[in-house]
Amino acid sequence: MLQATNRTRRSRGRAFFAVALLCGWAAPARAQTGDAAVAESLFREGKRLSGEHKFAEACPKFAESYKLDPGLGTLLNLASCHESEGKPASAWAEFSDAAGRAKRDGDNDRGQLAEEHMHALESKLSYLSIGLAPGAAVSGLVIKFDSRELSSAALGVRIPVDPGKHQIEASAPGKQPDSQTVDAPAAGGTLAVTLPVLQDAPGGAPAATTPTPAPVPSAPRVAAAPAAPPAESSNSHTGVIVSAVATGAFVVGAGVTGILYSGKRSDFNTANNNQDPTRFDKRNQAATLGTVNLVLSGGALVSAGFLVYFLVTGGSNESAPGATAKLRVLPVITPNLGGITVQGAL
Repeated sequence: MLQATNRTRRSRGRAFFAVALLCGWAAPARAQTGDAAVAESLFREGKRLSGEHKFAEACPKFAESYKLDPGLGTLLNLASCHESEGKPASAWAEFSDAAGRAKRDGDNDRGQLAEEHMHALESKLSYLSIGLAPGAAVSGLVIKFDSRELSSAALGVRIPVDPGKHQIEASAPGKQPDSQTVDAPAAGGTLAVTLPVLQDAPGGAPAATTPTPAPVPSAPRVAAAPAAPPAESSNSHTGVIVSAVATGAFVVGAGVTGILYSGKRSDFNTANNNQDPTRFDKRNQAATLGTVNLVLSGGALVSAGFLVYFLVTGGSNESAPGATAKLRVLPVITPNLGGITVQGAL
């Protein structure tokens, strides 16, 4: 008699939960927070719309309520709503989650009921399998299914999907994104989708380096560029500048060595009158400075002559066309001589 009474109580309990699932569970106790208050309002609105069979409007209410306050009762109502709305894949996943949570919480009645619905929905599921074409697995590839990112582990796996149209997107750095809409098959069918190789985005990959072709010479145009200055004028300017620099250098060198020569000559005369043993060294030093002074003075006269020549004639001469003055003023330093030298030709 006692056993019969216990079986009757269990049967009544299961019947109660089955009715509660169809009519909508009451929301479990929630923390008294702002989010919990909003979640409770959304839950009640979802129950009202579901009771009016407005499942397309009720399901988003349950979903938002569960997001704010993830209670088991709200999840079961959301799964029941999706099942009634004709979204078996969504309902199957939610019943599966609810069954696991109920078992962890020790709520065996609701856990068993969630499992029964989950198994009943399996025959109504349609599937989608996403694969990659050869060469499509590039670095940084991101695949999204209905705006939700899929991990690489999901590739090639049969994924339960709700009937209807779905969006599949693929993107990667430096590549043009690919987007395609697929229509999930009827219950029990599987749709295989292969994502193509993404094309390079404009400017995303470095362009191949190609030699720049040489410009084709066009017919000469008189006004294309300013006329070059006459060669004689350029030569004249160069000659004047070089001659002036050389003259100045020679004059300065001659003046300095002339002063040094006078000093050394005076030292030699004094040492010679006194019969100083160093008089011969002083004589040699004076002689060296005298020679340098003579060379520099001659160079000053020569460069001054060229300067006058260029200033007076403007540099015109009988030399071959294209000949230019090429003079170089170089410093000269030796153990016995210091000065400058002029090399080249006019």
